[in-house]
Amino acid sequence: MKYFRLALCAAFVLGLAIQADARPDYKKAFEAAYKGNEKVAAAAAEAKCNVCHYGKTKKNRNDYGTALSKLLTKDIYTANKADKPALLKLAGEALKKVEAEKNGEGKTFGSSLEAGTLPGTAPEE
Repeated sequence: MKYFRLALCAAFVLGLAIQADARPDYKKAFEAAYKGNEKVAAAAAEAKCNVCHYGKTKKNRNDYGTALSKLLTKDIYTANKADKPALLKLAGEALKKVEAEKNGEGKTFGSSLEAGTLPGTAPEE
């Protein structure tokens, strides 16, 4: 019984240590920024986290996610996560700013969004 409690405590601590660093507020900001674009909204609802990520691990970012991650760093998220309106504002500003950058196909992210498609391109695996 003593070892069971020890193993249970160790599992709990390990679980806290490898806790996912999900940022659903960024998804909310994307949905708010492009809610008027029905094609993008529908594609984003289906793609979910894969608007910015690809593959089985969320450490893999497509070119759009990589561009956003330069503007929305972990430090920015940590400093603002308690103030949701401020975080959503920062994320919305980053989304608009990154529209001018180009994806893997040489098109701007903004032109892809205007065309009704998701902006990110995953690298060939």
